[in-house]
Amino acid sequence: MGIASATDADAAAVNHPYPRIMGMNIAAPTKYAIPAVEKELSRADVLILGFYRGWESDRKQSMSSVVSAIKRLNSKILIGQYTILQESQAEGPNGDKAAELTKNGWWLKNASGKRVQWTSQYGAWDVNLTHWTQPNGAGQRYPEWLAKRDFETFFRKVPQLDIWYFDNVLSKPAVKKADWKGLGREQNANDADVAKAYREGQVREWKAASDLKPGVLLIGNSDDISSPEYSGRLNGVFLEGLMGVSWSTERKAGWAGVMDRYHAGMQQTAAPHIVGFNVWGKKDDYRAMRYGLTSCLMDNGYFSYTDEAVGYRSLPWFDEYDVALGNPKDPVQTKPASNGIFKREFQNGLVLVNPNSDERTIELPAGFRHINGRQAPQVNNGQPATTVRLKSHDGVILLRQ
Repeated sequence: MGIASATDADAAAVNHPYPRIMGMNIAAPTKYAIPAVEKELSRADVLILGFYRGWESDRKQSMSSVVSAIKRLNSKILIGQYTILQESQAEGPNGDKAAELTKNGWWLKNASGKRVQWTSQYGAWDVNLTHWTQPNGAGQRYPEWLAKRDFETFFRKVPQLDIWYFDNVLSKPAVKKADWKGLGREQNANDADVAKAYREGQVREWKAASDLKPGVLLIGNSDDISSPEYSGRLNGVFLEGLMGVSWSTERKAGWAGVMDRYHAGMQQTAAPHIVGFNVWGKKDDYRAMRYGLTSCLMDNGYFSYTDEAVGYRSLPWFDEYDVALGNPKDPVQTKPASNGIFKREFQNGLVLVNPNSDERTIELPAGFRHINGRQAPQVNNGQPATTVRLKSHDGVILLRQ
């Protein structure tokens, strides 16, 4: 299938313990050089940062020194840099992108020739990343140009980066109507040829990225990577807001829909299959966290919990993250074990999750206990666990006695 450029050796080297934790910390780059923040971020297994062009001119530290400091604290951490192809602000750190977009006529426009936005929330304008645009003097369209720009801005300067992270890797454009073909009239984002051309534009950037930095892991934030253009071409996918926000998969399709999407993400990526299972909630909503984490542990992905009060500006930490479960003894779980409760056994413990709308009970053999924790002592009390009662939409991690 091509593109995903990690070698078998690279993939084999990614052997993070369970539970696996992913930190999405793209929204507070001004704090990266603070030692306490570096220590906090180093606790993750996978970390995505959001440096910007000119970051180094604002302070004494370099981007490379920050990444090196985090890696000194955790030699097994994988660190990535955030990028986005589908939109750009017209000024500030992205001013160079805007100038190139304007110069080459690469902005996405409507039938009247005006720039369009899928949302005004981020102050950005959409880009026409399809083959219907004209190449620049170097023979590049925007996907290839941006890959080179981001390589020079971030990845050449910070060779320690392991991951090239692509935001908004959507299955079709977010803008409902625009003139992608440059015909003076608008096409629909649902048109098969428009959606395909959009996906092909994303893939061209991935190829350029892999050519520029061989061996880099490619991870995208995507709604669906099942298409022929996307499937098998990324090393991972970030499943944003699976639970906890108004547009969550859980709200639209329930827990079964969440897990279908999660399992599909594992199957449709290339090794090492870094799939981020992202949940939003209050930083002290331990039940919501347990529900998400234990759901994630039914497969082999990375759990990401976002504090809804600050977004991608922190790495909330929970007692369960410090548990050493070891490797899975059971395969990926897709069916309940007993009474509607899903169960997966690990070398050092057991994980249970109740996705049902009512409380359920499960009987276990002797030999397991609750973990000792400070955050939710009514659950994590260290007591033996033979009969476990789980509230609806809750889960628990148990350890061997």
